[in-house]
Amino acid sequence: MRFLGGGAVDEARLAAFVARSPEVLKFFADCGICFRLVRGVTDHYYDKAPGSHAAGRTVEAELISGVELGDWRDRVLVPHDVPCFVTAEEQIAWGGINSASHWDADLVAERRRQDLRGKGLGLICRFVAALRERGVPMLTRQPVARLALDSERVTGVVMGSGELIAARRGILLATGGYGADPQMSWEFEQLPGFAHEGSELIPQSLTGDGLVLGGEIGGIVHKVENSLRVMLSYTIPAEAPGGTATSVHAGIVELCSPHTLLVNRHGRRFADETFFQGIVPQLRLFDPERHEYPNLPAYLIFDAQYLERYSVANRPVGSVVPRTVARADTLYELAATLRIEPGGLQQTVSRFNRFAASGVDEDFHRGEHQWKLASRPRQPGNGSLGTVEKPPFYGIELHPAGGSSAGLLTDAHARVIHQRRRPIPGLYASGNAAAATEQGIGYQAGLSLAAAMTFSYLAVRHMLGHG
Repeated sequence: MRFLGGGAVDEARLAAFVARSPEVLKFFADCGICFRLVRGVTDHYYDKAPGSHAAGRTVEAELISGVELGDWRDRVLVPHDVPCFVTAEEQIAWGGINSASHWDADLVAERRRQDLRGKGLGLICRFVAALRERGVPMLTRQPVARLALDSERVTGVVMGSGELIAARRGILLATGGYGADPQMSWEFEQLPGFAHEGSELIPQSLTGDGLVLGGEIGGIVHKVENSLRVMLSYTIPAEAPGGTATSVHAGIVELCSPHTLLVNRHGRRFADETFFQGIVPQLRLFDPERHEYPNLPAYLIFDAQYLERYSVANRPVGSVVPRTVARADTLYELAATLRIEPGGLQQTVSRFNRFAASGVDEDFHRGEHQWKLASRPRQPGNGSLGTVEKPPFYGIELHPAGGSSAGLLTDAHARVIHQRRRPIPGLYASGNAAAATEQGIGYQAGLSLAAAMTFSYLAVRHMLGHG
C-alpha cells in the first residue's frame, strides 16, 4: 500500500484501512452480503512491487438476481452494454473481457433471463437487498440543500423542500465524485477533454454534491496530485433517434488487445497501451515550449485484423463498425481524417510492426506486465502485440475519464476535517466523496469499493462510540 501511495498517503488512514478491512468484510458477509475469492487476477504491480500477489487479493460479490430487489429492481442503474451477468473470475476463465463473443451463448441468454447481476453492480444490489430486508428507508429524488448546524456540530440535513432530517449521531456524506460536472472536473483534474460532452461512463448524478456540502461549512477539499485513477475513453453516439450512446473505457478492452496502438496528435506512441496507470502520467505532461498537452487528445488506432478477433464499442465480434468511427484504406488518409501528423503515424506504425514481429516492444515494454483483464493469443512470444497492417485502418479519438482526484479530507474515523485542522463534529465522508489518502497516488482494482465499505463502517462505529 505504501508503494501504491507514492508518498501521498495518510499513515493513520492507511493503517486503519489495512487493519480493519478484514473485519469489515466479515461484518458485511455476516449481514448476508455474499463474497467469493476471484481466481486468475493478479495485482496490478505483480512481480514489480513489494508485497504484490499473483492470486488471492481480490474478492467479489456473488451473483444476485434483480428479482430479489423487488420494487427496487428497476431503480438501480444497470449498464446496457457491459457484461455484468458474469463474475470477474468467470470472465477471466472464459477468455477475458475482449472475448465475450465466444462465451457460451445459451448460458449468457439464461443469465440475462434471470437478470443476474455481478461485479460492482452485484455488490450494490446486495447492499440494496440487505437494506430492504431490514426496512431501512431509502429516499430518492430528494435533493439536500445544506447541512444543519448547531454550535458548529452537524445535526442533520435540510432538504430542498425545506424539511429537516435530524441526525442523533452524525451524517455520512457518500455522494460519489464530481465526474459529471465539467467545471469541477476541469478545476480538479486539469486534463483537457475530461468529462466530455455525451459520455455515458459517469452517472449524471455525480456532480460533487458532497464536496459542496462539506466545503461550505469549512471542510477541506483535498486533491491527490498525480492520481492514477484515470482511463482513456470514447463515446459512440446513438445511431437512432432516442437511442442510447455507448461509452467505453478503451483501456479495458481495445488497448489491451493485439493489433492496436495508442498515439498522440504527432502520430507518436507515448506509453504501454495495456497498462492504463502507465498512460496517465503521460496525459498530464505539458510542453512549456509549445504550450500544449502533447498527448491529449490521444487516438486508438487498429486494423481489420483486430476486428476479425475482438470487440469494438462493446459489440460482438464481426459487428458493423459504428459509422462515426474514422476509417481509411491507408494510414495516411486515416491520419488526415483524424488530424494526426501523417508522417509520424506511418513511421510509428512501421516501428510498432517490427516490435510485433520480434515480440519485444523496445520502446514501452508492452506485454511485460502480468496484470490484464483482456485475453491474449495463446502462442509463443508476446501475445499482447499484433501488427497493424491490414486495411481498412480505423481510428477513434480518446478522452480522459475515471475516478476523482479530489475529495473531502477525512481522518482514520472518516471524520471530515475543518480548515482549522480539527474534525467537524457530526460530519463524516466515505467513498469518492472523501479524498483517497489511504491509497494516495496509485490504484489497485477494488480499492475504491473496499475503502468505501471500510470507512463507512468505521464512521458508524465512531458515531456509536465504539471507535
